[in-house]
Amino acid sequence: MNTRKKLTVLTALLATSTLALSACGDDEPDSKGSDPTPEATTEATDASTDAGTGTTESTETGAETTGDETAPGTELAFGEPAVVPFSSGDATGTVQVTVTGITQGSPADLEPLNLGDKAKGFVPYYIMLDVKGVSGSADLSSYSINESIEGTLPDGSEAQNISIIGTYAPCDGESFPSGFSDGATFTTCVPYLAQESSEVSGARYAPNDGPYASFDGKPVVWKR
Repeated sequence: MNTRKKLTVLTALLATSTLALSACGDDEPDSKGSDPTPEATTEATDASTDAGTGTTESTETGAETTGDETAPGTELAFGEPAVVPFSSGDATGTVQVTVTGITQGSPADLEPLNLGDKAKGFVPYYIMLDVKGVSGSADLSSYSINESIEGTLPDGSEAQNISIIGTYAPCDGESFPSGFSDGATFTTCVPYLAQESSEVSGARYAPNDGPYASFDGKPVVWKR
């Protein structure tokens, strides 16, 4: 099981932790606020990509796979789709996810987030993906799949995550829209950071738990 220890601070260093940014004054975690003032949090994640696979039967530990879905551990090129189970809260469905590309941003893109020295030496990258409803789609409205997408470095390890609640023009993440249905599609963007000496060269579908998890499963991987 993927365990995370989370400490809310305003001056945390990035190190190898997860940097999360949330717009202040926004009570709803999924809302799109316009206030750019961020609050930083760090998450120490105990994860490994070499552990074996497993299946689960409840939404608390991830969605169960079926024979119609892309096998855990599958490697794809950008533009190739994967059909995967997705669950969040009480909602469970099956979606088609396609990573269409990764765009390198500029360090200047991070300036509106007021990270200061915490972002020094990092370059943002933007993972673009298309999501299509396959089954159970109506239950997914307002949930977000973005947290299940990880950026990867050339050596296969996870890049530095940056989670933003609120509007971020260079890479605005979208949730499943209201009225989402089987066959419907939407596009979203997931930002990640890499040191200037490296790059975010790939992405993977890696929810917190279940057969596709980084910790005790095998994510679906996209590479150039």
